[in-house]
Amino acid sequence: MIVRLDREQQKNARRQLLTDVVYIISHDALKQCKSDGHTELTPVEIFLSAQKFCDAVFDLPDAIEGIGDEIDDLEDEASGANDTMFILLLATMQMQAISGKRVGIDIKFIIQHIFERISDHELFFNLFSQFANKEETRWMEGKKTNLLDYELQEIKFDGGDVAEMKGFVDEYVRATLKLTEAEIRSNLLTLGFINMEYGHVFDEQLKKLFDKLGMRITEIHNHFATGSGCQVFNGEVNGNFEKK
Repeated sequence: MIVRLDREQQKNARRQLLTDVVYIISHDALKQCKSDGHTELTPVEIFLSAQKFCDAVFDLPDAIEGIGDEIDDLEDEASGANDTMFILLLATMQMQAISGKRVGIDIKFIIQHIFERISDHELFFNLFSQFANKEETRWMEGKKTNLLDYELQEIKFDGGDVAEMKGFVDEYVRATLKLTEAEIRSNLLTLGFINMEYGHVFDEQLKKLFDKLGMRITEIHNHFATGSGCQVFNGEVNGNFEKK
């Protein structure tokens, strides 16, 4: 159930996860936990392991009856003392994020049961608080864009050119187009700020997100330069946006 990846697999998976809100919220804190020696698992490995745990629970004929055994199995497999708690806390966040899409499963009960098992852990409340703080500030400029910018900087560091960066952003946009409207608006705002930082080289990719939302851009640059892009997240259409 616990995922372990080599360096190349880490990079590929990490780039795919840049569109996932739960990963964005948890990444910094989990990376610090690894740096502090609390786990050997990377944020990507913890996140994907949590996904596998969620899938296993949701596949059970009776999740309420089987959740305890699934946690026991995870504990048996974990090699680090804190790994189970990290994975389960991420799993509760993932469950909450998709709760509206699951019918016939008492996700609230499952999350409460998980909390009963992990809330006494000495690192639990500190990590939980960091996630909550990141959730509150993730829409601030510089907070939401760090991970996407990190990947673009890595491409430059490895000798990649603008074409390679555009190729990566194309992947980011393709993944975003499969998300909900609210999530698309979120990632549009992210890419908009990045686009300004990189001299508007991603205008073409950005336009695909506007097109998906049924909007037409008359002045992308001015919209984000004046900060009115923040209103995209709130569902408002104004300034340089027009409905098609």
